[in-house]
Amino acid sequence: MIPITWQALTVSLFSLILCKPASAQIDSDPLVTIDSGRLAGTHFGPSAKDVMFLGIPYAAPPIDNRRWKPPEPVQAWKGVFRAYTFAPACPQPPDAVRENAEEIHDFSETLPYYKNFRTDEDCLYLNVWTTNLEAKYKAPVMVWIHGGGGISGTSWIPPFGPRLARKGVVLVSVEFRIGALGQLAHPALTAESPRHASGNYGTLDQIEALHWVQRNIASFGGDPGIVTIFGQSDGGQKVCVLMASPLARGLFQRAVLESGTCTDIVSPELKRSIRYEGNFDGGTAEDAGLQLARDLKIADGPNALTELRHKSAAEIIRASRGLDLYANSTVDGWVLPQQPAFTFAAGRQARVPVMVGSTDDEMATLYQPQTDPSTLVSYKEALKLPRYVARADELFRQYPAGSDSEVTAAFMALGTDDMGHGAYFLARDTARAGQSTYLYYFTYPGTGTMAGHGAVHSAEIKFITGIFRKKWGVPSDEALKLSEIMGDYWTRFAATGDPNDRGLPKWPSYDAKSDLCLQIGRSVGAVPVPRADRYRVFEEALEPRLVELQK
Repeated sequence: MIPITWQALTVSLFSLILCKPASAQIDSDPLVTIDSGRLAGTHFGPSAKDVMFLGIPYAAPPIDNRRWKPPEPVQAWKGVFRAYTFAPACPQPPDAVRENAEEIHDFSETLPYYKNFRTDEDCLYLNVWTTNLEAKYKAPVMVWIHGGGGISGTSWIPPFGPRLARKGVVLVSVEFRIGALGQLAHPALTAESPRHASGNYGTLDQIEALHWVQRNIASFGGDPGIVTIFGQSDGGQKVCVLMASPLARGLFQRAVLESGTCTDIVSPELKRSIRYEGNFDGGTAEDAGLQLARDLKIADGPNALTELRHKSAAEIIRASRGLDLYANSTVDGWVLPQQPAFTFAAGRQARVPVMVGSTDDEMATLYQPQTDPSTLVSYKEALKLPRYVARADELFRQYPAGSDSEVTAAFMALGTDDMGHGAYFLARDTARAGQSTYLYYFTYPGTGTMAGHGAVHSAEIKFITGIFRKKWGVPSDEALKLSEIMGDYWTRFAATGDPNDRGLPKWPSYDAKSDLCLQIGRSVGAVPVPRADRYRVFEEALEPRLVELQK
C-alpha cells in the first residue's frame, strides 16, 4: 500500500436573452452550434481553453400542461443564446434551498460564477465544462447525476467542472425533476399516457439529457461514444436505475455509483400493491399519487389532473413532504419493466464497466435524532421494518445495544454497513455478468467540523473536485495529494473503463474469489473487502422480500 490527499416570467426572460443581438462581447466569447441554435459561453479559468456553457436548455419547460409528462423537445432559437450563468434548479423544499445556497456561497469564493442560487419549475437545463473546444482530440464525457434523497439537489454542485475538465474530460451536469414533480404516479396520468405509465419523469429527463449529449457533445470536443454517468447517494441510485432501464441502453459506456445503488431496495410498482421503501404498509405508486391529491383537497374524478396541474410547485412540495415516497423510481412497465434487483440478478442491466463504493462512516451525517432510533425500544421496532425483519434477531446481535445510550452508535454502524453492502453486492452482480468492476472503500477521516468521524457520506466528493468547503478546514498536503490521485482514477476510468494508470496504486478489478477492493484513505491500496463478513445478513434480509415479489 502507498501512503498518502439553479413561469411565464421565466419564459419571457428566456426569450429576451435569446432575442438580443450578438454584441462585441459575444463575438469575443467561445461559440458553439448545437441542434437547437448557437451558444456563447464564457471561461472558468485563466486559460483560453478553460471554457464553460451554463444553463443550456435540453428540453421544453415542464410547466402547465407539460407538468408530469415526458420531456418534450426544446424550441430552437434564433441568434445567440448566452450560456453565461446557471439556470434555476428544480423546485425543492425550503430547507434544501437554504442548504444548497449555503454550500454555493462557500464555493463562490473560489468560483465567482457560483452565485444567485434559485429554483423554478422551468428547470430542464444542463451545464458543460471543457478544455477541448477546438476538438484537438475526442475527449471522454462525464455526466453528473446529482443526489439529494430524491427531493433536493442541483446540477450546480459539486463543482466538478473545472477540475475534471482540466484532466481531459468534458463534464456535463444535469438538472432534472425531483420530488413529487419528478416522480408522481396517478391513475389519471397513467390513463393519459400513450405508454400507460406514470411516474419516472425525472428519470426520463436524465435519459433526454443523455440523448442531448449524443447529438451535441462533439461540438464541445467530447466523444459521444465514451460517456460515463456518475452519481453519489441518491444520484448513485439513479445511475443504477439508468443501468436497469432499457430506454437508456446505449447512451453511456461506463457507470460510477458512489454510496448509492438500486439493487438493495424494493421500488414501488405502478398498480401492484407491495411493501416498499417509503411505504412499509403496502400500496401502489398510484395510491401515493391519489393520497397527495387528497391532501391537496382534490377529489377523485375527471377534473383531478387539471386541478393538480393548477397547484403551484410550492403547494405540491408542501403536501408531499410527509409521504416520503419519491426517492425511488417506479416499476411502470416502460422505464422500468421490473424491479432493478431482478434485472441485475439476471444480468440484463447495461453491460458497461462499473466503479462502485461507499465510505466507512456513512451515517455520521445522515443520522436524524428526531426520527431515527434513540432508545432500545425504538431500535428494536426499527428492526421489525420489512427491510430488516427477516433477520432482526441476527442484526441485533451483530449491532448490539445494551442501553439507550448505546443505540445511536449501534444504529449508525448498522446503517453504514447497510450502505456498504449495497455497493458490495452490486459489484458481485456486475462482475458475475462479466463486466469490468472496480470496488472501493473510502476511509479518509473527517477534519474541521467532522473531526472525530471517519469518512462521512459524500466525503469522497470533495477529493474528486479538489475543492474543500470551509467546514473541512484547510486541506493538508496529504489530502491534496489524495485529491489528485482520485481525480486521476475517476477520469482515467471515464477514458478507458479502467481506473489504472502509470504512477497510480494498482486497483484490481473485482472478482468474488479474491474479494478485493481498493481502500482509499491515508493509504491507498488493495485490501480484502472490509466488513464483508457483516454484509451477508443484509442480503439475507432482502431475499424473502424479493421472493415474495416474484410469486
